[in-house]
Amino acid sequence: MKSIRLLGYQVDIRVKKVKKRPAPPPTSGQPVAGSIKLHFGPGPNWIKPDSSWLSVDVEPDWGDIVVNFQEFEFLPLEDNSCQCVYGSHVFEHISLFKTPLVFKEIYRVLEPGGIFRMVAPDAEKSVKEYVSRNEDFPLFKRRKERLKTMYGIDYTLFECMRDDFISRSGQPELLGKNALAHQNAWDFETLCRDLVRAGFNRDNIRKMGFRQSSTKQFDFEGTYPSEANEDYRSLYVEVSK
Repeated sequence: MKSIRLLGYQVDIRVKKVKKRPAPPPTSGQPVAGSIKLHFGPGPNWIKPDSSWLSVDVEPDWGDIVVNFQEFEFLPLEDNSCQCVYGSHVFEHISLFKTPLVFKEIYRVLEPGGIFRMVAPDAEKSVKEYVSRNEDFPLFKRRKERLKTMYGIDYTLFECMRDDFISRSGQPELLGKNALAHQNAWDFETLCRDLVRAGFNRDNIRKMGFRQSSTKQFDFEGTYPSEANEDYRSLYVEVSK
């Protein structure tokens, strides 16, 4: 506490130390020793194929790199240091205000020729099932059952479709009572636009299928319980830097 006189008045001033903002990531362009492989949001069932894989997750028990994506700034990795990046049904859980930055950071840390594979809900498929009034679409039936069990809510068909775009979090203990799960959505064209804005070349973006890949690095897909296995409602995309 410090006292000074100002315009004839005695004024007390309290000086508060502000926590220093972390330094930005290195931008030397030199890869770390041994290329890294990243898996975003792997969940509890994934087993690392080898020690070069690092997991990125909001859940401390599942992430080598623990990230709160609602406050995301950068990945703590060197430029061009990652051989490949994988994420299944995770990027739609990141705010649409933050996903552009996440995609830019993935582009930055990928080495030239590195592959980013993204699996996400295919919003176009859900919209088509809603328009055709398909009450038996497996995803809609599951959402109806889940919301009835968790919240006592009888979902309409529209709400079943809307969950592709915005939905309640199933992790209130970790993320908060009123947190959102899905906060973004894509069809193939829109995802291509977002990846191009992040720095990727449109000619390098490919629509793929379940377990269809340009590299063997993602051979673990389909070998453990994951929403990536639900090809009837998923969008599979790969892009090289």
